[in-house]
Amino acid sequence: MEENRKTDVFERFEAFLYSRKFIFIVVIAGTIPMIMHSHQLFYNVSPFDGNRLWKNVYALFYAISFDLTILVFTIHVIRRKPALYAIFVFIMNLLYYNPFSFLDPSLIAAFTKVFLAGVLAFTGYSYAELFVGKMAENKHFIRKKAVYKPVHHQANGQSKQDFECRECGKGFLSVKALNGHMRVH
Repeated sequence: MEENRKTDVFERFEAFLYSRKFIFIVVIAGTIPMIMHSHQLFYNVSPFDGNRLWKNVYALFYAISFDLTILVFTIHVIRRKPALYAIFVFIMNLLYYNPFSFLDPSLIAAFTKVFLAGVLAFTGYSYAELFVGKMAENKHFIRKKAVYKPVHHQANGQSKQDFECRECGKGFLSVKALNGHMRVH
């Protein structure tokens, strides 16, 4: 009995390790440090001249925006985004840990500004791409709606018009005739 319980616990734990919930927890745990790295980079090169609290908030929102954007697009399976994210993270970590201490700090700051400008452009492009895709899906869904509706008259043999135009209310004997009529509208 106790051996079965141990096996059940182990099997449940193993199932949890392969579950989406576990993957989500790991992704969040890995994203939080990346947000902090991004925050520090945005904070260091920000031209914002306000007080430190607002500068921190400003940098944090940019960092969250970038890192969560990549998660959103990875979830939506837009091609090449995970590979681009890996490249961005690699460059961001290089800038954060700064193994180039032999270079002039102003050169590193300039490269960081150029890189972060590219990151923000990528973030904006990604949201625009998702927006355009969702709009296309909505238009496709709207076009797929039926252009006819059956007329619900009692079957008494007098009405031979089974389909009615939504636009003008005119009745037709077949869907084909109704579709031909819909071209007029």
